[in-house]
Amino acid sequence: MSWPIGKTYDGGTFTVSTRDTLAYARATDDPNPRYEGAEAVAPPMFHVRPFIPLMMQMARDPELSIDMLRLVHGEHGMRFDGLLRDGDALRLSGSLLDVSEKASGTIYTFALHGDVAGKRVLDGTTSYFVRAATPPPKGEKKAEPAPEPPAPTWSASQPVTADQALRYAPASGDDNPIHTDPEVAKKAGLPGCILHGLCSLAFAQRDLIAKAAGGDPARLAALSTRFTGMVFPGETLRMDVWGEGPELAFTTVNAKGRPVLVGKAEVRP
Repeated sequence: MSWPIGKTYDGGTFTVSTRDTLAYARATDDPNPRYEGAEAVAPPMFHVRPFIPLMMQMARDPELSIDMLRLVHGEHGMRFDGLLRDGDALRLSGSLLDVSEKASGTIYTFALHGDVAGKRVLDGTTSYFVRAATPPPKGEKKAEPAPEPPAPTWSASQPVTADQALRYAPASGDDNPIHTDPEVAKKAGLPGCILHGLCSLAFAQRDLIAKAAGGDPARLAALSTRFTGMVFPGETLRMDVWGEGPELAFTTVNAKGRPVLVGKAEVRP
């Protein structure tokens, strides 16, 4: 199949409001005082809210014929070159970077861009993995066990409340029902509703800013992850971080100790 690589998408303009940015912070259990008051800024991960309609526009592009019930978020990464503030008019755009077809499914990778007053403040990529309608048979060969990682530099825990996805959905604008409707989740082949992967990433952002950036969201230069597992309401997540900066590696594991995020961050001095 011939894919429209390079196709561009117009995400329009999103006007930032402190009401929305603070709602996002509260939905992700982020008490950073920088997100409140007259000089409030948005959490870096708030970029999800304005980008969600564009991301859905790209995923639902008729030229791509993506089955939304078989779609899972594969990877997401963003570079932050400016903080969003109340009243900012964020201009959004994107493009199709790559389509990779495998026996297990297809990976669609898109570029994401955000500008305020003609200046680029957000630059990133997001990818979707669409599971094959008929998954290939599993081979008999067992994978070699991964070597034990070194002890983390520091760790942080996050309990996932029973209503976490219900709070995150309206705050982020991500209304995919696999996160909020048990029946739809089961139709999608899931055991039940799962937490938004970007909510788990927002937890990571919160703790990275608090512990590695002195609480200053302007110091978080970049954040990226590969989504590697599911998170369910009621679980407690643990993030392990390696490094002191400016480059950090992190892994978030679920209640069974299985990785759900494998990512990197860059912190400004």
